[in-house]
Amino acid sequence: MTFAFVSYWHGGYDYLWCWAALNWLGVTVENGVRRLVEIPCIQDSLVQLLSPRARRRVHAALASCSTSMLILSNLVFLGGNQVGKIYWNRIFVQGWPWVTLSVLGLLYCYSHVGIAWAETYSVN
Repeated sequence: MTFAFVSYWHGGYDYLWCWAALNWLGVTVENGVRRLVEIPCIQDSLVQLLSPRARRRVHAALASCSTSMLILSNLVFLGGNQVGKIYWNRIFVQGWPWVTLSVLGLLYCYSHVGIAWAETYSVN
């Protein structure tokens, strides 16, 4: 509802509804994966199969994909559908595989910084 309200508030243009859909999808997928990983049997399996470093790497890889889609949705919000299409085409279509992997690699490293920051400064 929040994304729909923001879209309506800013004029209800088609690119705003696209932005709202992208954000809703992103939040839904992130929450779905988080809930899936929090299921005790899956959590136990991950602990048994993956070392703490490997779990952190998987977390960072998933976060890098999420961040690349967040960039897409923000570009759609700020510049419209055409700017979002340019990003998508340049990074994921025309740039495959080297540009895509470079961007995701950079975001992967950035995700590690965010994970370390959260672990260091979290208040329990």
